[in-house]
Amino acid sequence: MVKMNATAPERLREHRERSALPLSLNNARQLGGIVLRDGRRVRDGLLLRTSRLADASEEDLRVLRERYRLSLILDMRGESEIRRAPDPDVPGAKWVQTDIIDFAFLRESLLTRAQGHASSLLDKPDEPGGERMLDWMIETAREGARSGRSDLGLGSAYAAYLESALGRENLGLFFHELAANESGAALWHCHTGKDRTGIAAGLILEVLGADWETIAADYETSNLYYADDVAALERRLREKGVEEEIMPPVCGFVGVHLPMLENAWKYMEREWGGPIGYLTRACGVTQDELAALRERYIEDGT
Repeated sequence: MVKMNATAPERLREHRERSALPLSLNNARQLGGIVLRDGRRVRDGLLLRTSRLADASEEDLRVLRERYRLSLILDMRGESEIRRAPDPDVPGAKWVQTDIIDFAFLRESLLTRAQGHASSLLDKPDEPGGERMLDWMIETAREGARSGRSDLGLGSAYAAYLESALGRENLGLFFHELAANESGAALWHCHTGKDRTGIAAGLILEVLGADWETIAADYETSNLYYADDVAALERRLREKGVEEEIMPPVCGFVGVHLPMLENAWKYMEREWGGPIGYLTRACGVTQDELAALRERYIEDGT
């Protein structure tokens, strides 16, 4: 079995059990209860992360309205994704699009990771998960392995999301809206709730004061929700005779692969002095907004 996680399995299972939301949506979790560096915790029931809301049942929507008093939805998908599967209307909740993937920028930079986001990224008539797309993923992973650098090929995509003008603008909008949301829960999502959603969760946890191991555990917990998809893709790769060393990054196509997040954090450290510097200097998030986020979303530990 391909090894996908750096975090200990016991910690991932514990994190899933503590963070799972009572919804039928896949990968539906919250940040509430996460312990921060100073011993305080993320406040319960206010920061929710899910896969796309188009898949929500009527009962899911009722729980979001009545139990969590959902007041803000941050949709991190692009226009074509939203047209195919628009979010349902949730009375009392403000909806804001905060797309962070500039596909033209990715093409020009040759920093690509096709993930259920859009097969048009590679100008291929193949559906995500199709054979030509998979063959491209395999060859791109091989090129990265030959280079000896994890920040090239598939591993570079998240950093490119953050580097693009669209990414900077809409992550700024994401945090402006989150800081201004004064009552009820905020929910953010993309398609599968693991890549774009995972980046946003990591940045929120940075603002609130979580350590890297906690950020990594929250990110890698997605692999528990997509274990069957990872296993199915692994079988396809083994049938193709794919080398063991590139199994994890290619299987990250349907799960998550921590080096991608690490490379995004290295980009922010190198170019902006870290995630907080990136948010303030690249995205325009103010110190007052950071303070408002910490005030609203942190509680004393017990």
